[in-house]
Amino acid sequence: MHLMVSTSTPDNLPPFVTFEGAARLLVERELLPHATGDTIRYLARTRDDWPFGDGQRLPYIKIGNARTMETGILLDYFRKHPVQADVRGPDKKPRARRASRS
Repeated sequence: MHLMVSTSTPDNLPPFVTFEGAARLLVERELLPHATGDTIRYLARTRDDWPFGDGQRLPYIKIGNARTMETGILLDYFRKHPVQADVRGPDKKPRARRASRS
């Protein structure tokens, strides 16, 4: 019996994505509506159950200077661990007004 291993993902997506590519994909799929590459980097640093990284379950795949993640695993992660939309970010203080020069 011959076993085939496929590296393709559903809907012919690329097998690997960068942080920026992941953000675009998550926005398109409505899994993380306002995601940016920095959003994904922040989640990677702060979530204990993030599936990628050094010494973690799945290593990042280096392509050139970029770290990439397996697309299918990334999508599964966000389907199973959605980011709560009602969580507030850091307080934003109003800008200090400068003294007017007269």
